[in-house]
Amino acid sequence: MWFSNLICYRFKQDVSYAQEDFEAALEHDVFRPCGSQDMSTFGWTKALGKHGQTLSHFSQHCILVCAKREEKVLPASVINEMVAEKIESIEQEENRPVKKKEKDEIKENITATLLPQAFKKSSLQFAFIDQKNGWLIVNSGSFNKAEELTALLRKSLGTLPIVPAFANYDLDLFLTDWLTQFEVPEGFAIGSDAELQEADDNGAQVKLKQHDLASDEIKLHLEHGKRVTKLGLDWRERVQFTLQNDGSLKRLSFSDTLKEQNADIPKEDMAVKLDADFILVSEEIKELLEELSQGLGDEEDL
Repeated sequence: MWFSNLICYRFKQDVSYAQEDFEAALEHDVFRPCGSQDMSTFGWTKALGKHGQTLSHFSQHCILVCAKREEKVLPASVINEMVAEKIESIEQEENRPVKKKEKDEIKENITATLLPQAFKKSSLQFAFIDQKNGWLIVNSGSFNKAEELTALLRKSLGTLPIVPAFANYDLDLFLTDWLTQFEVPEGFAIGSDAELQEADDNGAQVKLKQHDLASDEIKLHLEHGKRVTKLGLDWRERVQFTLQNDGSLKRLSFSDTLKEQNADIPKEDMAVKLDADFILVSEEIKELLEELSQGLGDEEDL
């Protein structure tokens, strides 16, 4: 429930989902395990896991959803080795070269034979919709994986009018200016991690961990034209994270004070605790993002 990476989207219009209709929409794409010839499957699973009964969890104007992926583990090296052995066998026995089309058919047949025996692995991906402020937040460090979830949600709902939240901001300029001036929007503080890169996309990079970012060494890098592509920030001593120039927030770390707020809820009431944790986390993330958006300014002014 403690989101660790954020890919953020904004709704282009006001949204208001009725719980019964929303739940029914997700049921069209409920998760199913891989069949014998499936490489992977992807669908909705219970938002609160074994402690809940529904695919969506509505709480305080927010909707929590969880997508589950199951995929077969079939190493390419194993397939390629078996394909190579089969091709060699044909060429020796029939004294002819195997052409590309036949090689592809051999590979397909071997893959189909191995699939039912392959191991399976699964993963969960959470997201929540903030109906009041118009956010869709995906707990992912990868835009590709976030887009898989949003595509599934769009398929289930029929429409999903969203855009990446920070796509129109030149975050390189903001991050570089913040570090150069060593001044960030109100409520934020510069942390100790950053990544700098020369203006050329293929240029040298400087990765800094647990570093004094106010040092002369960093100033020298900035004076030589390096831009900041990642910057560690602390928000009100409640959440630490890294803001990247692609608009994603990585490596979120919530303060112990926050994590302990619901510690007194007994384990027997796990569904209650999960709901309380979701409310706590979603409220923190919403407030953080609203203040970050204010710090960046209106897109119309860019």
